[in-house]
Amino acid sequence: MSPRKTILRELSRSAAGAGSFTRPASIRGFSEQPDRYQKAVNELLQARLVEGRKDDEGHMTIAINEARRGEVQRELRPFWARPAVWAVLVLVAAVGAGLAI
Repeated sequence: MSPRKTILRELSRSAAGAGSFTRPASIRGFSEQPDRYQKAVNELLQARLVEGRKDDEGHMTIAINEARRGEVQRELRPFWARPAVWAVLVLVAAVGAGLAI
């Protein structure tokens, strides 16, 4: 799974309530590939899918942006649940049925 999806999934699971901020370093996989995960955090902050702030110790913490929760859920959808995939499958089935006739 990509770092971006891993971060969003971990934040979705840890968000028991709105405003549940987590340090990025505590996310599974961050310690193995800190550069890739930090880049993903920066992209998510730029896209405003997550919001960031400093905790009491001055460390950055992030949480899912509640105003964009729908976009986060769309990004976490499995591959087979995307409308474009279904459209391609229906098109392939129609072409296959047309050739069989």
